[in-house]
Amino acid sequence: MTATMTPAQQQPPPQRTYGNWRRGVSAGLFGLGTGATVLMFAVALLTVTMLAVSMLAALVTALLGAAVLVPLAVRVNGRTGLQVLSARIAWWRGRSQRQHIYQSGVASRVTQSHQLPGLLARSEVYTVETGRAGRIGVVVIPQSRHYTVTLRCAPEGMDLVDQSVIDTRVAHLATWLSSLSREPGLVQAMITVETTPDPGTLLAGEVHNNMAPQAPDLARQVLDEVVRSYPAGSAQVETRVSLTYTVPPGRGKLTHEDMCREVAARLPHLHAGLSAAGSGGVYPSSPQGLAAAMRAAYDPAVALDMARNPDLVVTWDQAGPVAARESWDYYRHDSGVSRTWGMVEAPRGLTFSSTFARLTDPDPSLLRKRVAMIYRPYSPAESAKLVEADKRDARFNTSKKSQATARDIADLVAAEQAAQEEAAGAGVVRFTVLVTATVASVEQLDEATRIIDSRAAEARLMLRPMYGAQAATFAASLPAGIVLPAHATVPF
Repeated sequence: MTATMTPAQQQPPPQRTYGNWRRGVSAGLFGLGTGATVLMFAVALLTVTMLAVSMLAALVTALLGAAVLVPLAVRVNGRTGLQVLSARIAWWRGRSQRQHIYQSGVASRVTQSHQLPGLLARSEVYTVETGRAGRIGVVVIPQSRHYTVTLRCAPEGMDLVDQSVIDTRVAHLATWLSSLSREPGLVQAMITVETTPDPGTLLAGEVHNNMAPQAPDLARQVLDEVVRSYPAGSAQVETRVSLTYTVPPGRGKLTHEDMCREVAARLPHLHAGLSAAGSGGVYPSSPQGLAAAMRAAYDPAVALDMARNPDLVVTWDQAGPVAARESWDYYRHDSGVSRTWGMVEAPRGLTFSSTFARLTDPDPSLLRKRVAMIYRPYSPAESAKLVEADKRDARFNTSKKSQATARDIADLVAAEQAAQEEAAGAGVVRFTVLVTATVASVEQLDEATRIIDSRAAEARLMLRPMYGAQAATFAASLPAGIVLPAHATVPF
């Protein structure tokens, strides 16, 4: 007996798509936001009032108002002209005070240890003893009262995995991100994928530890050849999830030790959500593991030594570089030179579950590549207000024109859909992407830029170098819990 399939049974199920990302835009006129529009009307009213005094006073008022409003109306890569000008002035001011140069160790006037530079200079690591998870490291940044715990993951990947399983994992990750909005005191969640060329030390150690003393010579020769040839062109992939907390409202008297213990106590629930999303084994990072990750990021040459010598212990106060120098578009630190890009615009339209895969894939031409996806969830109450405000603003921006553009109409549809999904229980998060490429010399930065631009195009992301903030954004993608808006002096 033979069975035949109907045409409906032969067709594969449609592949699931994702999207509906939108930039929040407040209602306003002439490209201005709500606050700037109110300021424009105030300037116009004040100018008319000054006409009763003198024409010169009215002219001066109008010119001063224009000097403030025009930079607010001009947009450069998603930022206002005032923000761009303020960032440039802040960079010039910091450079004149030599804040872009860092020196540690015996040649330093500040510290004899090799502590971390910049925003991480005052950071500390507290050790929390737990039962089953062992010793957990919690990074504390005193100036912002932020506490960060990092989970190491071993993702199972998408090779030889059914599409239905991948869709289920993405759904579980979305549920996990939505649940973060109900975590008391959670400020930021960051998923980082860091790739480095594989030195082959792990494979060599595994083969050496498992080879029987009485193994035949032929078997030994084959394994030795595998150890020599297999690591060529391969890469190590390190996936980390960093969760940053602050003291919940009403509990301002908690000490650093109390807050670290409270953060560590919340990990079991978060483990389960990540495991369902395909993260594989999930393990909290120890204080030594966190220090080693920071040390390897600032000095890529030492990563090979640490891989060959697992007994090498790195402490937090010795995890920083010996010297670092920040330039406008790159950051030099010990044996590496890095450039960091930030997301300007999320992908337009619909994407698939594999759209971002090429961005995180290893690149043999780079010493290190780090892709950090940063999420800052809104609370349920904030989410409800936000989506309704976005819907009102989108309607205003559509109705203020005699003929709305296709982009205005699409933005309105996206805002209405977001409001409906939030009402059905979905969470709302802000997100961005930071990509850091590390090479051995400044001359190799052009090649690194071409690689990252190509990967970003495949991922349908618009990335721009983080001009004037290379050191800060480099540190923000590391497992230390830097929340950039909390340290920014320039409004973004």
